[in-house]
Amino acid sequence: MARLAAAVAILLAVLPAPAYAQFGGPIFPSVPSEDYGPGITVSGIGFAPLGERARDRATARAVGDARRRAESIATALGVSLAGLNAVEVNAPFDPRPTCRDPRSPRCAPLDAVTVETTFAIAGGPASSEEAREITGTGVGSVPVEAARKTSPAIRGALRAARLAATPGAAEAARANARSAATATGVTLGPLFSVIEPANVYGYEPLLGVFGPGQFCGIVRRTIFQGGSGGERTVRRVSRRRCFSPKTTAVRLEATYLGG
Repeated sequence: MARLAAAVAILLAVLPAPAYAQFGGPIFPSVPSEDYGPGITVSGIGFAPLGERARDRATARAVGDARRRAESIATALGVSLAGLNAVEVNAPFDPRPTCRDPRSPRCAPLDAVTVETTFAIAGGPASSEEAREITGTGVGSVPVEAARKTSPAIRGALRAARLAATPGAAEAARANARSAATATGVTLGPLFSVIEPANVYGYEPLLGVFGPGQFCGIVRRTIFQGGSGGERTVRRVSRRRCFSPKTTAVRLEATYLGG
């Protein structure tokens, strides 16, 4: 399998303010690069109130989120989905911290999961063996417009913004793949795969800043007085703050087979 040079990639990483350190943040372990097969591979996030079968409901919503994103990619690239081939579920907030004070933002009332899904492309190639691959990387970005400074409003705005940015990233990836094919004298063949690379920072800001699905909480700041070696605490200030990225960016890699 010969692989042609990929088109130029643009990396846009949007991270929330460091308030997530109060909760610990959903940190994903570093994993080696995977060799994805055919299909559209994208992530989804889901939340559900804690209680019986909360994990099942959160996972179902995450798969629904991923399906909507995969469908938007398929529409943008002129293909159709044929079914769900693979699902990987991750619960990055497990184990949950002990809630000593029920009023604390650490006692988030939601369960949160992320999924990585692969949907088959209807009529698409099942293998790239003995074929040349042309890969283009594209980024789509849209502003996050939360109606209110509340966790539910920010959650909804972030998911809506990511969904809106997804087809633009797919179209940019296709345009870059076409440019790579033209530059190397290869005809762009059928779509083989679309991949959403994992966040290189290992943190998913859409899952929450202060806890699962929590984007508002109490930020405590200590004010010191005095010089080096003689500092003393003057007072401690507590304020309610809400954190949300101003924009959401999506990065996709589209791979076509050479015609």
